[in-house]
Amino acid sequence: MKHNTFEEYAQADLQLPQRALLTAWDCLTAYQEDLVLVGGLAIKYLTHPPGEGMPGPVTLDVDFGISIGASGGSYGSIRETLSAHGFKWNAQMNRFVRKFDTLDLYIDLLTDDGTADTGAATVDDSLTVGIVPGVARALDVTREIKIKGSTLVGSESEQRIKVAEVGPMLALKLNAFGGPVTGRKIPKDAHDILYLAMNYIDGTESAIAAFHAERSVGNRAIPYAIYTLANYYTTPDSLGPMSCAAFRMNNRHLDPEVESESMQIRQQCVTLAQELLA
Repeated sequence: MKHNTFEEYAQADLQLPQRALLTAWDCLTAYQEDLVLVGGLAIKYLTHPPGEGMPGPVTLDVDFGISIGASGGSYGSIRETLSAHGFKWNAQMNRFVRKFDTLDLYIDLLTDDGTADTGAATVDDSLTVGIVPGVARALDVTREIKIKGSTLVGSESEQRIKVAEVGPMLALKLNAFGGPVTGRKIPKDAHDILYLAMNYIDGTESAIAAFHAERSVGNRAIPYAIYTLANYYTTPDSLGPMSCAAFRMNNRHLDPEVESESMQIRQQCVTLAQELLA
């Protein structure tokens, strides 16, 4: 689930996805070698927190990359294990869902078969999951991050969780925003791209260098990421910068009284795109 503006996220229970993550990672011990955290939560853990009153990374679901050959062996399947924690497999949507009073919380699995640009593949116990180019690199290039908090049953937990590193994450996010096959042009994705690069825990220069490294090794998401940058990030009035400003400023980015703030955000997007394309 994605909202149109940051303001809409601020009204939701933003701790719920982390509680779901801690619960899922702990119970899927047999699969941890074949899983990596991607999506909005990954951005949260790869970046510094926002300044006071500034929009930060937000999400209302949990996204995992999963190896195409993942299997728990003699242990319970992913479907059985997550079902025991209240997450039911929705075969129409190809995702797990648990209903709470305030929202439906989803756990998504994404894989990469090394050849297809889109479509689906079957993993583990006949789970049909989406194919996303670049997930294989996300599984290969990771950072282990210690995350502490409450689980869904309210117990305190501390887990060391594999998070996809910044280079593969930038490629995935750019493809999600503007890729020619699956790009959805969602404003939150544009916000995520800028926030990840500008607030990465090892610095913006390191984030850009990591993206360039993905270009050199042939990450399958890179052609789509380059397409996005070249087609939607060329000027401050392009779709990417406009979408980022719209999300952060709650669709008031064209108001004359905030023109300077809006332009600053949009120009940051353009400058980042130029550096990623260099």
